[in-house]
Amino acid sequence: MPVSKVLIADGVRPDRVLVEIERAAARRGVTVDRVRRQVLDDLSERGAHQGVIARTPEFRFTPLAQILASTKDKPASLLIALDHITDAGNLGALARSAEVVGADGLIVPTRRSAAFGAGAYKSAAGALAWLPVAQEPNLVRALGACKQAGYWVAGASEDAPQRAWDAPLEGRLVLAMGAEGTGLSRLVRDACDFLVSLPVAGRVGSLNVAQAASVLAYEWLRRGAQAP
Repeated sequence: MPVSKVLIADGVRPDRVLVEIERAAARRGVTVDRVRRQVLDDLSERGAHQGVIARTPEFRFTPLAQILASTKDKPASLLIALDHITDAGNLGALARSAEVVGADGLIVPTRRSAAFGAGAYKSAAGALAWLPVAQEPNLVRALGACKQAGYWVAGASEDAPQRAWDAPLEGRLVLAMGAEGTGLSRLVRDACDFLVSLPVAGRVGSLNVAQAASVLAYEWLRRGAQAP
């Protein structure tokens, strides 16, 4: 993502990293401003800015129709739909896992979704620069469009009797992941073609949503790798 301006807190001691940031900004014609530390505190999440912040344009979403058009000839394609994932760290981690396994995109709702800000970018570790993300006002309707494009929709649910290893997690697939604690909303759950769960052998009842999505996404990848 292009950087429009770099802000550096007054009084920060120059070091190798800071000097390189300023040099890189100069090479690209990016303005570097010295500002009061309070300015960075107000702009950052939890004040964890280490004395420097880069300003970027707002995140650009990709129309769902464009994502579906780009995958229409692919026999295997993975999309991950996020149902009210409001934690930025989980959002970024989900994006990272999706990009690593070769997913074609994320689908997020317009409301009750984590912001695509510094927290998400940090945990995504660069994945959001490559992964298309569609923002949809109606997630159920978006899942319907995916079905019309030849996708099956699998919903992750702790109480699903069908284990992931036995479910048809291959081909053109949408993984619907719900918020921790509440899971999938009723309407999204009803829109799924089937529900899957992950086996639990320990005393803790479930994985973090980002971890669960990673396991399911890798199962989809494994199936594709074994396909003739």
